[in-house]
Amino acid sequence: MRKSGQTKSIFCIEGLWDPDLRVSSSVQPLLDLLNLNALISYIHMDAATREEFEFYVKKWTQKRYDEYPILFIASHGNESGIKVGDESYSIEALADLLAGKCANRIIMFSSCSTLRIGKRVLRDFLKKTEALAVCGYRVDVDWLRSTAFELLLLSQMQKNEFSGRGADAIDRAATEIARSFKDLDFDIVTVKDLVS
Repeated sequence: MRKSGQTKSIFCIEGLWDPDLRVSSSVQPLLDLLNLNALISYIHMDAATREEFEFYVKKWTQKRYDEYPILFIASHGNESGIKVGDESYSIEALADLLAGKCANRIIMFSSCSTLRIGKRVLRDFLKKTEALAVCGYRVDVDWLRSTAFELLLLSQMQKNEFSGRGADAIDRAATEIARSFKDLDFDIVTVKDLVS
């Protein structure tokens, strides 16, 4: 288990942004910036198919990746899911895949509209996965503005322990940062929301 104050590394699974492989959009420069300036290590994997996506999600849950408690899913999104290749992948399907495997971990969706669902679905996701928090956007977002927001949020997460108390502090910090990015309609649900 990580000690308070240790770096919380990022495990990023990135989807295919454009069917034209000559288009090179990627969140990797964001991860490079965090690594270079804040010493936040990361693993970055591309997943263009459902099988690849599920393979990497299962890898993330292995004990050897405990030092990577942030699952950063970067892909196209839709209401209550993400795009994996040509198909939609629901939050419920991800909860089934992660059931009981996310203690002291956070799932962050860097995808348009994925959290445009009811709080009950997100609370069910947390209960099933046992994650500390799930967060993302409820609307379609601008690439650069969302990247700037994610840079601030991922660096802020480093300042808090990944525990129930830490999740509450991360929620407060995320809410504060989101005030400058209201157009992104960011949402976070944490374990504290399970008892309210």
